[in-house]
Amino acid sequence: MDQNSMYQWFIITAIAGKEDSIKDTLIEKIRNFGYEDHVKEIKIFKRSIVKEEIFSKNDPSLPKSMKNTKTTKWETTPDGKYKKIRTKIANKFPGYIFINMIMDKNIWYTIRNTNGVMGFVGSSGKGAMPIPITISEFNNVNTNAQVASEEAPKAEVENVAAVEPVVEKPVYTTDLKIGENVQITVGAFAGTVGTIRNIDLEKGTASVEVEFFGRSQQIETPFSELKKD
Repeated sequence: MDQNSMYQWFIITAIAGKEDSIKDTLIEKIRNFGYEDHVKEIKIFKRSIVKEEIFSKNDPSLPKSMKNTKTTKWETTPDGKYKKIRTKIANKFPGYIFINMIMDKNIWYTIRNTNGVMGFVGSSGKGAMPIPITISEFNNVNTNAQVASEEAPKAEVENVAAVEPVVEKPVYTTDLKIGENVQITVGAFAGTVGTIRNIDLEKGTASVEVEFFGRSQQIETPFSELKKD
């Protein structure tokens, strides 16, 4: 059998926000354990996010220095206000790392026992190795990512007016209920329908169970980004 035909795509679940450092750790660990022949590629799909803030000339929160940098650009609006445009690159699928590999028990144990790795999508536990995603599923994600890159890049824009800082701890309320079906309205999972499994009034978020590449996953989502289905 051709060795290339043995490689399959799996999805690693990891601590959100730490994907890049976890990827670096995985690469180093794979080299140290001599698993280079088992791992062909590790991918983190990115997206560009733009945040805009508007400041009036007398706004106390207006920064004294308004220098343009690689990630921040300043503009003057037609009504004489200042617009701060900040761009950042973020993981398109927070908490997920894609890996093209030949799965066996030894490398599976090595990866899932790496600091920051939570497990694999499609692993039911109890010693059962994870199920790979299909080529069509991966190609769909990969094609979308390449198109976004070639069109350079279609950013999500968030308009935020400058406000005075709030020192009080926010109190969240919601009419959402555990067991209800809701639709996620923002981000990589926008348009996805899932079921509420937990509600956190202190954080203002709900844990929504959705299908991700045919497998059940729970996504922590702010109340404001959910609507009843």
